[in-house]
Amino acid sequence: MILEYARRFGWVAAALMIGMVPRPARAGEPSKLPASPAEAVNRLTLPPGFKAALCAAEPDVVQPIAMALDARGRLWVVENRAYPIWLGGPTGQDRILIFEDTNGDGRFDRRTVFFDKGTNYTGIELGYGGVWVCATPNLLFFPDRNGDDQPDGPPVVKLDGWNVKAQHNLFNALKWGPDGWLWGCHGILSTALVGKPGTPDSKRVAMNCGVWRYHPTREVFEVVAHGTTNPWGLDFDDRGEAFITNCVIAHLFRVTPGAHFDRMYGQDFNPHLYELMATCADHLHWAGGKWQDAREGNALNEDLGGGHAHVGGMIYLADNWPAKYRDTLFTVNIHGHRVNNDRLVRLDDGARIVGRHEPDFLRSSDSWFRGLELKYGPDGGVYVTDWSDIGECHENDADNAHRETGRIFKVTFGDPKPVKVDLALRSDRELARFQSHPNEWYVRTARRILQERAAAGQDLGPAHQILREMLDDDTDVRHRLRALWTLHATGGLDEPARLQRLGDPSPEIRAWSVRLLVDDGRPSDTAIGRLSAMAYDGPSGERSPLVRLYLASAMQRIPVEKRWEMAMGLFNGAPADLDADQTRLIWYGVEPLVAADPFRAWGRLMHSRNARLHRFLARRMVEKDLGAMMPAVLGAISEAGLESSPSIPRSILDGVLEAVAGRKRVEMPKWWPDIPKPMVAKGDAEIRAKLAALGLLFGDPAAEAGLRAIVEDRGADVSSRQFAMRNLVDRRAAGLPPVLFRLLDDEAMRAPAIRALAAFNDPKTPATLLKRYPNLTPAERDDAIATLASRPAWARAMIEAIDSGTIPRRDVSTTIARQVLAFGDGKLTEAMEKAWGSLRPTARDKAPLIAKYHAILADRRLPPANLGRGRLLFGRMCGQCHRLYGEGGDLGPDLTGSDRANPDYILQNVLDPSASVGKDYTMTTVATVDGRLISGIVREQTPAGLVIQTATDRVTIPREDVEAIKPSSVSMMPEGQLDPLAPLEIRDLFAYLAIARPLRRD
Repeated sequence: MILEYARRFGWVAAALMIGMVPRPARAGEPSKLPASPAEAVNRLTLPPGFKAALCAAEPDVVQPIAMALDARGRLWVVENRAYPIWLGGPTGQDRILIFEDTNGDGRFDRRTVFFDKGTNYTGIELGYGGVWVCATPNLLFFPDRNGDDQPDGPPVVKLDGWNVKAQHNLFNALKWGPDGWLWGCHGILSTALVGKPGTPDSKRVAMNCGVWRYHPTREVFEVVAHGTTNPWGLDFDDRGEAFITNCVIAHLFRVTPGAHFDRMYGQDFNPHLYELMATCADHLHWAGGKWQDAREGNALNEDLGGGHAHVGGMIYLADNWPAKYRDTLFTVNIHGHRVNNDRLVRLDDGARIVGRHEPDFLRSSDSWFRGLELKYGPDGGVYVTDWSDIGECHENDADNAHRETGRIFKVTFGDPKPVKVDLALRSDRELARFQSHPNEWYVRTARRILQERAAAGQDLGPAHQILREMLDDDTDVRHRLRALWTLHATGGLDEPARLQRLGDPSPEIRAWSVRLLVDDGRPSDTAIGRLSAMAYDGPSGERSPLVRLYLASAMQRIPVEKRWEMAMGLFNGAPADLDADQTRLIWYGVEPLVAADPFRAWGRLMHSRNARLHRFLARRMVEKDLGAMMPAVLGAISEAGLESSPSIPRSILDGVLEAVAGRKRVEMPKWWPDIPKPMVAKGDAEIRAKLAALGLLFGDPAAEAGLRAIVEDRGADVSSRQFAMRNLVDRRAAGLPPVLFRLLDDEAMRAPAIRALAAFNDPKTPATLLKRYPNLTPAERDDAIATLASRPAWARAMIEAIDSGTIPRRDVSTTIARQVLAFGDGKLTEAMEKAWGSLRPTARDKAPLIAKYHAILADRRLPPANLGRGRLLFGRMCGQCHRLYGEGGDLGPDLTGSDRANPDYILQNVLDPSASVGKDYTMTTVATVDGRLISGIVREQTPAGLVIQTATDRVTIPREDVEAIKPSSVSMMPEGQLDPLAPLEIRDLFAYLAIARPLRRD
């Protein structure tokens, strides 16, 4: 039986189905121990021709979290023994080690302790006569001017303000960029206020996830790009494009300066961006199958990639591995015990780069393998750090932390010859010539040394001459780019030289010249004029999509008052089919202009062919000044070509409607009666419906009547009917409940009608819903219960229905029970506890509960689990908030890439969900002036209203209706989720959660 189950659903789900519960072994058991270092290297599987060698292991190195190579090719390693307890955990135990292979046999034979009293070390880089270290909350610099491998004194705090409360989302991934700045990453769980020590908060730079950079001599810190989740891995391709590897959501992002990326949760600092930029990968490494089977040592679909946690991004640019791997990205997949490989495909002249899935490069059969970083060195081989532990997920790993293991492997192809090198001893001319070396380690190290020598005041004239000749004459654009970057970093490329390169035949050289002209944030008026001329979409303008992307990026670094001409060229020249992310990048640069002078913006930026930009522009203008800007915006719709180009007026109307979301009423402007007529006459059905929705805001009786007619027209398109209903509900149209009651008999509109009734305090609602309750679908019952629980009087009717059996007790979730308790009505709470049961206030003592549920899962007297029933339970209990294989809601994290086949992981999160929860996943309760209570996650806040995501609906609440807002530190996922379930149901649910591939619906 188990073999058939395993074939269909995966080994872990099969074991759970029949009561064979996989569990982490107890301390001291052999299965709890990692493979020995010698055995671990033999458990690495690589493509033919590759081999792995063990370079170092415990006790010489433990918990290696980051590494860097110096000019001699020696490996500097940071150990981190504080994880996962950053606050109150081990202090003064993190070390900086130096490893060296003196005899060329591939194994380190010399180990030097550089520093051994650190705390919270998560990143390392070398340069400028010392060592740079991420040590939350500080960026440290250890001076070692004489190069004796010992600090000259205590570390210097270059920057502080990184928040230690970020838990596992700390700053990391230090790396010198081609621009000569020190780059790094930062995670999402808290907001950092970064600056030099002593800087007041008002002058610090805020960031909570994204990419940053720091200039080592000018001591300037800035955010390069905002967004993602927990980026942990950063590298640059052969043309200087930055890429980061990320966890939980998409794994790969191309870092164009000024980007604002998709986030795991929460709003960007700027609420007027409206849309965020997406991953550059065309795939995920965890959708459709699971890493847990591999963790259990069983077969796994090799095409999946292993899981959602990615670290240690490396773009291979050395000369030992075969050419097919050059300029491709490698990232360690923590859950999958492997290294993924993505090919970076350049499209549209490089304006778009797509990460395409390639076969996994490295696999480990050691379940303790936790690779964290990849770095190539002077011989072209790649070092791989192995954290070597069984924990990888948040604070739950505190119970599993194993601080006495760690390994460093080296992966090479064929038999590379040992390399003895010290670039610090090379002349300036030699270092300049290294810019054409096939191994990027030489290129980057030589560039950094030249930059240091320039900062020290040395004359680099001869080196600059070599670099200028390379820039002028070399036929390989990659060599020319390296020359350009090195000249810039060493002060050998003044503004006239950069301006000259704007006319270069190579789009890559022109693009980078654009970026370098604004690199210091102080471009001259001459430079701004040239860039503005390039931005225009005409015969004299720039035609390369890549260069136009760089222009859009550069616009954000030009003072707002001086970017009008550039904005006009990029905005009005954007074609209708321009890549969505490039379109968003243009908007990010234009938005401050609209905020500063909306009338001027409208006059200069209304000629674009791009519908998305029109929507953004209309929305921002109306948000800025509804009364003054609405006539201009709507007046332009009829000029946009209603018959020939309806997408533009539709988009403008979309922007207007988004801007007024949350407003119930606005006094009807005098000009309104004359505006809609030509548009209604010429526009299509969608335009007419949107105009009616806008008229409803102004209290136009004809508009309201039109929307009501659409709602009740069973022959109309369902989406149009739902659009009309949503607008009537958002504006709290008078007399709507009778219409909603009638829609309860309309299958297509029943569910949204049930949810909509919560917005109106109609006393007939409870009896009307309860009368129909027995005939509702499970999803509609959830909606009905959520509506009934939104008001005290209705909650009493719900409790009476539970007591009488009309509503089965099991239909009421702990989320609903907790909301009833939130009314603070003692009698209501007493009645709820009597009819439904009581809620445990906390899960302080989880151990007995975990043991209880383990016993249930292991009880072989129960029949095998039923995955069909498990799916139904998931839909009822979990699916409103969580997705699994693309099905479910987005209120909470996607479970597909989580450790869901591990019962302990599920139990720890279900029994104590508030133990580890990001701020943006905590529950907020909003009380309205008419007695309604809405509990959920705040998705968006504007001056006009709030958008709350509940377990069943997305609710827009006008500010004028809000009586009180009560945030909490409690997870939206309630405790006690498993309490109502019978033992067999618990097994059904856990077995379904562990499936290794989607369950067919046959």
